[in-house]
Amino acid sequence: MSNAVTQSVERAFLVVEHLAEHGEMGVSELSSQLDMPVSTVYDYLQSLTEMGYITKTDKQYKPTMKFLEVGYQQLHRSNIYRAARAELVELATQTAEHVTLMVEENGEGVLLDVQEGEQAVDFLAYPGARMPLHATAPGKAILAHLPERRVDEIVERNGLPAITNNTVTDPERLHSQLQEIRDQGYAVDDGERIAGMVLVAAPVLDRSDRLRAAVCVAGPRNRFHAQRREEISDLVRETANVIQIQMDYRPR
Repeated sequence: MSNAVTQSVERAFLVVEHLAEHGEMGVSELSSQLDMPVSTVYDYLQSLTEMGYITKTDKQYKPTMKFLEVGYQQLHRSNIYRAARAELVELATQTAEHVTLMVEENGEGVLLDVQEGEQAVDFLAYPGARMPLHATAPGKAILAHLPERRVDEIVERNGLPAITNNTVTDPERLHSQLQEIRDQGYAVDDGERIAGMVLVAAPVLDRSDRLRAAVCVAGPRNRFHAQRREEISDLVRETANVIQIQMDYRPR
């Protein structure tokens, strides 16, 4: 692929991502914020509109739901998503808390599914949401079961930025935590990505012990006392084990 084509594709996605993050806007405003010529931005918007990925209303442009369609097509092709769905609903019912399924993609954590129990705290979590692996329990459960070289690559590329005052930002401390997670079979984070929230997660491995995902339960710190954390750690490990069996042996 030529440099010109690569640059064109990158710019088109910059336009889409900027609109997704900042909301609908006009050509001139978008051109100014992206530091691109008005004519270039207009051409990208026209092409994306013709393809159905952008829509125009009163001279304002915004992404369409076609991205949702593409995402859900990929989601429903995922064996781990299909194997985990019913188990996550059951876990949310058992704990009454917020339950998620996370996978690693390009060095980031991506949520595949989100279920809410009766007492679940409503915070920003939805299928497709991305987050740094080092700052959350399911992310650390994932890192703990990746090859060490891969972990080092992710840390080198993404760094260990502080999301809250409790985020682990030291590589040695992170590696120490990952060993502890491997030993005990689950990961905990206490306000490392969301202040006041505690997350307990367990890895989902396949029959060859290869990492596939992580299951997580999240709730406010005042409900996650020591005994409660132990109870939930047992439940997430049990759920992860059932998902593994479903994934490995269910008809495809």
